[in-house]
Amino acid sequence: MNGKERALRALNFEETDHIPIQGGWFKNPKFLEMASGIKMKYGFMMNAWENPMRAITRAYINVGADITWSLVIPESQEEKTDRGCVMIDGLNINRDPRFNSPDDVVTKYVDMLPEPGELRDSFDFEAEYNRFVHDTNITQGEYGDAMLWLNSAHVPGFHGGFSRFGYSNYLGAIIKHRKAMRRYYEYQGEGCRLYNEVIAKATVEEDLTPFLISGSDTCDNHGPMVSPKILDEIYFPYVKNSIEPLQIAGIKVIWHCDGNVTPILGSIIDIGYDGLQGFQEETGVDFPRIMSMKGKSGRPLIVFGSMSVTTTLPFGTVEDVKEDVERCIDLADGRGGFVLWLSNVAQADVPVENIFAMYEHAKKYGTDK
Repeated sequence: MNGKERALRALNFEETDHIPIQGGWFKNPKFLEMASGIKMKYGFMMNAWENPMRAITRAYINVGADITWSLVIPESQEEKTDRGCVMIDGLNINRDPRFNSPDDVVTKYVDMLPEPGELRDSFDFEAEYNRFVHDTNITQGEYGDAMLWLNSAHVPGFHGGFSRFGYSNYLGAIIKHRKAMRRYYEYQGEGCRLYNEVIAKATVEEDLTPFLISGSDTCDNHGPMVSPKILDEIYFPYVKNSIEPLQIAGIKVIWHCDGNVTPILGSIIDIGYDGLQGFQEETGVDFPRIMSMKGKSGRPLIVFGSMSVTTTLPFGTVEDVKEDVERCIDLADGRGGFVLWLSNVAQADVPVENIFAMYEHAKKYGTDK
């Protein structure tokens, strides 16, 4: 059974020869060099190989990864893990000097947005359709049958406001100008819906993979960055509207979790998501509970999780890693719909021996589970 088939069978709750394993999210360049067999030529990590994506792809195929959502290219060999948390770079950076207050977010940006309906008039459906099919075929072609590539569904971006407006300006605007920020998400949501209409049509007509991941970081280690009530009022309605074309087409959509998502899990399920990915248990997320949850349809959730990138993988021993692999697979309890996945991106300081141990033991222990 090849990796692509293994992943698809698992996502469809069908029997596999072993639990599929995620690839793509380790930043340790030495691991990628050793696993790919392609030596780095340059010191700067983003350009360490003449073709970084191909080298990284080869690394994960060689270690037996079965599925990925994206490939992370190492940026620096000095990247470190903060114990117990995943840092979001640039969270407090205000990159645009126009925005100096929550009021500026509204008057200098939101009030200047066109009406959401105007987006459809200018949207080139055919061009976007052709681009999506081309890009998907090229990417999956790099993996062949060895790994399954998952595309992204489009949803209104929550975390994008941090870099655009500045952290305090953006969150302040959400709290102070709720009606205006609802329009901000409505506008984004309409654009996302258009792209998802493209994806839905292309997936059906071109027989592409009918599973997607989406989500926009809404939580930190303590919980949602604004109250769940506000998210239910001004944000989640437009997430729901944006993915509706995919649901109509029968495409399964998985929500990318971040931080402590526990307070908003009910909202995510109510939207109609078919699965969850990325649980940072060190923030208080109950992974065993996640494994027992069902979607709005009444079917078990697809679950991707949950090897910790802030505790076990960077700071544990090889034996610790093996034990956590067993813990995660045992929680699946043969239910199907499960992929062994990292809780987030693993930084460059995760020991090489721990990474290899994860893949090797997962294949061995996950056989016939």
